[in-house]
Formats: sequence, C-alpha cells, structure tokens
Amino acid sequence: MSGTEGDAEINVVMLWRVVWGQKYLVAAVAALVTAAAICYAMLATPIYRAEVVVVEVHETTGQGGLGALAGQLSGLASLAGLNVNAAGSNGREHAAVLRSRQLVEEFVVQNKLQTAINRQAGEPLSLWKTVRVVKEQVIDVQEDVRRGTTTISVEWTDPKLVAAWANSFVALANELIRDKALIDARRNIAYLENRIGETTSLEVQKLMYSLIENETKTLMLANSRAEYAFAVVDPAVAPEVRVRPRRSLIAILGLTIGLGLGVIAAFLWRKRAPVALATARS
Repeated sequence: MSGTEGDAEINVVMLWRVVWGQKYLVAAVAALVTAAAICYAMLATPIYRAEVVVVEVHETTGQGGLGALAGQLSGLASLAGLNVNAAGSNGREHAAVLRSRQLVEEFVVQNKLQTAINRQAGEPLSLWKTVRVVKEQVIDVQEDVRRGTTTISVEWTDPKLVAAWANSFVALANELIRDKALIDARRNIAYLENRIGETTSLEVQKLMYSLIENETKTLMLANSRAEYAFAVVDPAVAPEVRVRPRRSLIAILGLTIGLGLGVIAAFLWRKRAPVALATARS
C-alpha cells in the first residue's frame, strides 16, 4: 500500500468517526434544511407551461407579390424604386417578428399583462421593463431548423390562461405581419399605377402590370386568410402538470445540502470542543 492510499484511508476513517460521533448534530442540521426545502416547495407558486407549434406559410407570390418575379424584375425594381426580396427572406423576416419587441409589447398591452407582472414583481414597472420581463421569463421562441417548425412556449401561474396566451401570441404575430403586407401591397400598387403613366415603354408597362397583379393577389390572400405567416400545427392546451417547482427534486436537494452542512457543523464542533474545554479548565 502506498503512502497516499494509506493517508486517504486514514482520512476517510477520521471523517466517519467525526460524523458518527456527532451523528445527532448532523441529523438535526439535515432535517432542518430538508424541512425548509420542503416548505419552500409546498409554498412556492406553481408555474405551468403551454406550447404551440407552428410552421411558416410559404407564399408562391412572395412578399408583396415581388418575390416570384425577382429574377426578371430586378432592373425594373431599381428603376421603380421598389424592393424585390430574395427567396427565403420572408421566412427570416417572419421569424424575426416572433422575437421582436414590438410584438411582445403589443401582446402585453392587449392582454393587460403589465398589471399582472407588477403584482408578481411587487413593484410598479414601466411598460419597457414589463416587456423585458415577459421576453426573458414568460415567452420563449425556439426554432427547429431540421423539422422546419417553431415552438412558442408561455409560462405562467394559470394553466388555462397560459394556453390562451400562447395561441393568441401566434394569432397576434399573424395579424401584425398581415397588416404590414396589406399596407405594403396598397402602397406598391398606388406607386406602380402612378409610374405606368410616366413610361412609354410597352415592355416596362407590361412588367408593371404583372407587379400590380401579384400585389393584388397579396391583398386578396391577406384579407382572406387568418394564418397568413404561420400555420398552427399543434395548438396549445391547458397543462395539467406544473413545470415548477419540482417538489421531489427540491426535497432531495435539500437533504443533500443538509447532510453536507451537517458534516461541516460536526467538524466545526469537533474543533471548538477542545478549545472550550481548555478555556473551562483555565
């Protein structure tokens, strides 16, 4: 047996002797910490999570009707002062809307979340701070690139409310994106109609009419479909199981920490005892 192994065995034996000698102290500390952990787990406000899974709606006409004609109309778009989006740019823009502050702020205002957040925080918060709290603690957006899906998670204390919020968040995102598409399409149509009368080139006029036709299709599509940018494939439902607090895990963690503190207390007591005895004798 090497010296290191022998020292290790001696240390383990000494540790066991100290712990066993102060077993009641260790047990008392462990029981106290575990009881505190259990009380916290029982009294902590339960948090529920609802999730809604969506997929991006792919348009054949592209954003504002311009995407389908991007290849042949890039020169015309520059001439007309219009922006021809590249393929796939709509998806990136829509995904950015889901994470945008504008969407969360509109969601907070519509659902009167500022009052609920203030009550939970215990202090009055401005709208800016409320939106930050909601983005960091209430709403989470996760994209699965491989599957092509996006999951929006909402966490709150009310299981029915959390499901309603998750579904309404997606509906609001669709509404904002649809409204923007309508505004852009109407503006583009008005602009193109004015420019048609200013050009004498039949080829350019033909292309402009094609643009107007596609913008009109965008108007019709946006006005007729609620799920304009995101289609819900798995709507949120009221959860029956909380995600926090995990009471059994908290109890086990409390017991583990309690035992560790108990061992520390036993060593401190062992070091203190000789000093106290010497002081008493003197």
